[in-house]
Amino acid sequence: MARERKFSSDEIFNTTKILLLKYGYEGYTFSLLADALNVSRAAIYKYYVNKEELIFDYLVSVLKKIHIDLKLIDQQLPFTAQLDELVTKVYKYKDLQQILVKAKEIQENGSEVLIHKKASIQQLQIGMYSIIQTIIDQGKKEDFLDKEMPNDIILKFILHSVATPNSDGVKHESWLFYIKKLICSGIFAKKISLEV
Repeated sequence: MARERKFSSDEIFNTTKILLLKYGYEGYTFSLLADALNVSRAAIYKYYVNKEELIFDYLVSVLKKIHIDLKLIDQQLPFTAQLDELVTKVYKYKDLQQILVKAKEIQENGSEVLIHKKASIQQLQIGMYSIIQTIIDQGKKEDFLDKEMPNDIILKFILHSVATPNSDGVKHESWLFYIKKLICSGIFAKKISLEV
């Protein structure tokens, strides 16, 4: 009997990400994953009981990395430097928003393991949002951001702007520059006042 090819956590998580983005939660299966990794389904079942556990572990892993990255932003920097660093760091994980939306479809079905993993994901998201909220507060304190604009809207605008797909194949550096410009300046060449 041939020995099973070994695979790393990074390999299984990166492949999971690719398959989730391509097929969505419903279309993602261990058969697809096994084929992509060139291993048997049994090799995957040695580590994970079901796809839900694997997806949640992948999300916990990515959110931990983001959390660490965001904590490295120097809070002593001026707001504009913090925002630039924030957008650059979040851009590395731009596909995460799509996967988190898909993960909301996952039912725990009373599984203690899945309930615990989902709670970990929610706590990591809260921690990530807390760091971003601190940067937003700094922007308001330094009079860069509209003090009347709710922090939650600013936070979601930043995250969703960064997650905008680059379907036209614009160079990475240019795309990131325009995302930052859009976040900082909007779409108008001149300042306008809006009527509510």
